[in-house]
Amino acid sequence: MKFANNKAEWDAVTGGNDGLIAVQISTKTCGPCKVIYPTFVGLSEEFAEKATFVKIMGDTDTESRALMKEWGVRVVPLFMLWKNGEKIAEWSGAKPDVLRENVTRSEERRVGKECRSRW
Repeated sequence: MKFANNKAEWDAVTGGNDGLIAVQISTKTCGPCKVIYPTFVGLSEEFAEKATFVKIMGDTDTESRALMKEWGVRVVPLFMLWKNGEKIAEWSGAKPDVLRENVTRSEERRVGKECRSRW
C-alpha cells in the first residue's frame, strides 16, 4: 500500500508504472471510506505482485484538494483503476464485492466500460 496526497506524491508513486494501479480516494470524515478501507488493504496484499494500491486523502491540505479538483472528484469513497498511465475505470461506493470484482476484472484485463458501480 502506498500513499499520495498531492500531484508530486502521485507522480513519485506511479511514475514509470505501466502496470495496474488501484486508487482509493477518501476524506478524513467519510464513514463509508473507513468501512471499505480494510477491504482495500486486503486486496493490496492479495494482489501485491500484480498491482500497486494507492490511498489518497483528498482533504489533507490545499495540494490534496487541488488534485481532487483536477480529477473532478465529487464523491468519496471514489475508486480508480489506471493502466499504462491511463484511467481505465472509476466508480464510487463502499461495497466490498464491487471493489473486489473490479480489481479482479482489471487484473484480468476485462475492465473498462463494463466496470460495476455502486448502483
